[in-house]
Amino acid sequence: MSPPHTSEAHTLLRAEDTPLLITCEHASARIPEPLRVSGDDRPWLDTHWAWDIGAATLCRVLLGHLGGAAILARFSRLVCDANRSEDDETLILERVEDHTLSFNRDLGAAERHRRLARYHRPFHAALRREARRLPPGRGLLLSVHSFTPQLGGRRRELELGVLYDAYEPLALDLHRRLSGDFRAELNAPYSGRDGLIESARSHGRACGLPYLELELRQDLLGSEEAVRSVGERLARHLAALPWAGAIP
Repeated sequence: MSPPHTSEAHTLLRAEDTPLLITCEHASARIPEPLRVSGDDRPWLDTHWAWDIGAATLCRVLLGHLGGAAILARFSRLVCDANRSEDDETLILERVEDHTLSFNRDLGAAERHRRLARYHRPFHAALRREARRLPPGRGLLLSVHSFTPQLGGRRRELELGVLYDAYEPLALDLHRRLSGDFRAELNAPYSGRDGLIESARSHGRACGLPYLELELRQDLLGSEEAVRSVGERLARHLAALPWAGAIP
């Protein structure tokens, strides 16, 4: 794997030259300066509200097995959410559950613009550049996320979700393969048809690339050993999809 290229907004990783681009919009819990985190804010940075726990490590494992490139965001989704459009009302959350975030309280237009210009737009510009390197119609754009095992006091039994909107045959094929290894469902715990795979959808459509999003339950990614095991299993099934046959 080549040395990573790091900017304020993203980390770019490259491995063997294959037509795969992995993206992780919630890879980091980092709150960059000049933003300040209060003592009351800090516990939230260890939760799914701030980042997708285990997802960045999983991306690196997949890259090692499958080759391609990966773009990982270097800012928390609480700074601004890279998996939302600029006009989405949930782009920057002022509150998480019953807590008001001090660094998001009463944001003005100038601060919103600063965050878009410094983090959101550079991340997506880098992702678009990498997406344009892939052969249209032949590669795969794969967004990797993780979800909390419990929400609203209820245990989620689902282990893995395959999210899609336009590429149903590809999603069905992957779901069929994964179902022997994971408790997998289509468009769960969220649906790609509800606009909740914004990053993969916007760049996939613009560049003519098949795209999917994977959601892994976070307790499956609780240790380096666990992530390696999950990554190896995932990579085996991803390698059997049609995009893999397009490797030059």
